[in-house]
Amino acid sequence: MRGFFAGVFVFVLLAVLVLPAAIVSLLGGAPTTAPTPPEPAGTEEGPTLKVFVAASGKVKEMPLERYLIGVVAAEMPAEFHAEALKAQAVAARTYALRRLKSYGGNGCPKHPEADICTDPTCCQGWMSDAELRQRWGLFSYPGYHEKIAEAVAATRGLVVTYDHQLIEPVYHASCGGLGTEDAEVVWGNPVPYLSHVECTYDENPPHMGDQVEFTLAELGRRLEVEVAVPTSKGLDMAILSRTKAGRVKDLRVGRMTFSGVEVRKRLGLNSTNFNWRLTADGKVVFTTYGNGHAVGMCQYGANGLAKQGKDFRAILQHYYTGVDISPPPGVSY
Repeated sequence: MRGFFAGVFVFVLLAVLVLPAAIVSLLGGAPTTAPTPPEPAGTEEGPTLKVFVAASGKVKEMPLERYLIGVVAAEMPAEFHAEALKAQAVAARTYALRRLKSYGGNGCPKHPEADICTDPTCCQGWMSDAELRQRWGLFSYPGYHEKIAEAVAATRGLVVTYDHQLIEPVYHASCGGLGTEDAEVVWGNPVPYLSHVECTYDENPPHMGDQVEFTLAELGRRLEVEVAVPTSKGLDMAILSRTKAGRVKDLRVGRMTFSGVEVRKRLGLNSTNFNWRLTADGKVVFTTYGNGHAVGMCQYGANGLAKQGKDFRAILQHYYTGVDISPPPGVSY
């Protein structure tokens, strides 16, 4: 019996080692060159980013395309139309590549050890899978995650350029129906592709009519000016000029003049599209319409355009004047 098993072992050994070599020899011998090695890990997902994750306080390396899923999920409602999500993915990819040090970017201004961070007040928002499960719930997570991953994959490697250079693809939640603003109004410098465009597409956006209340003393502290006690003529405050889009450009408070942008910042208002009223007990209530700086892509407007049948390219080219949608030069996918 022992001899039988030994014979079987020898037969199997010959079948495994000798027979394939014989077949290769009969078909023309072994190949003269080594097989092509697989592409480096992550190539299909773009270059690697060093991301400072605000929640953990640590830098984490992520492939660009995988990182974008967390950005789109954090920056735009998953319920939005697929074409709006695609537009957000292209804008976010452009933003990230502008900051990628290995691509010539300056990195994150607050965290020099990283290319970008997850603080939306500094760079772009980003959420981990664990955070997304908590936001969407276990039952909605798979469908929403797949929807956003498909939007990122459908635009893989595409960015927004102007004159063959990556743009600064700023965006905001809602322009409140007044259209977008010129970059010069908000930041002081004109940018050719960040100019005022009409936007009446943001259907039922949030933050339409939000209110913030101040006492006269608090209003004076925030603006660093003495606010006159209300008289029969009302508060000593007046709008001096409006932007092309119709928001507050210059506001006079007493003898001081402020830009609408500065008032928004000092008072913590959602928008420079605001008005105010006095209450019976002498408080000042500001009412705002829209949310954000109003420059570049209006996210709720993008969703409205998508519902009208516009694809992501048309959406981006509406909000960013004179741009092209193309692969980034010098980045291998």
